[in-house]
Amino acid sequence: MGDGDGLADDSLIHAVVKQVVTLAVATNDLAADLVKELDLTEALAGALWRLDPDGPPPSMRALAATLNCDPSTVTFLTDRLEQRGLIRRRPAPTDRRQKIISLTRRGVEVRAQLVQAFTAGSPLARLSPDDQQHLYALLAKAGADPSQFTCRAAASSVPREP
Repeated sequence: MGDGDGLADDSLIHAVVKQVVTLAVATNDLAADLVKELDLTEALAGALWRLDPDGPPPSMRALAATLNCDPSTVTFLTDRLEQRGLIRRRPAPTDRRQKIISLTRRGVEVRAQLVQAFTAGSPLARLSPDDQQHLYALLAKAGADPSQFTCRAAASSVPREP
């Protein structure tokens, strides 16, 4: 591959990244009014959306890893979400030093509203179901793993035998 080919590849990747960022901004704009109406910040809405109501409750450390932020930031976010009655924190059954986070009934409702707002008017909805499936496969191939979007439950802290 010659230098010209590399530049063309870089230009194409740059163009694709610009499209992805543009779609992300457009998607975030869809829920901006709802986020304000719910008295949430983007960071609070993002944390709330990362909590899977159908999965086991994650630890605060797992939420920090999913959000790619410091645990102290998650403490701040969970304090605010708890004050709004959207989550509850309690000690993990396997390690009482860890705190796990679960959505309250109201939290599940608000999260569902957020998901609906982000997806209902998405520019991706203009694609045919086949095109959506193809895009999903391409993004997965590029490393966009949807299982990394929501938090994973706290790992069991049963001591191992030496």
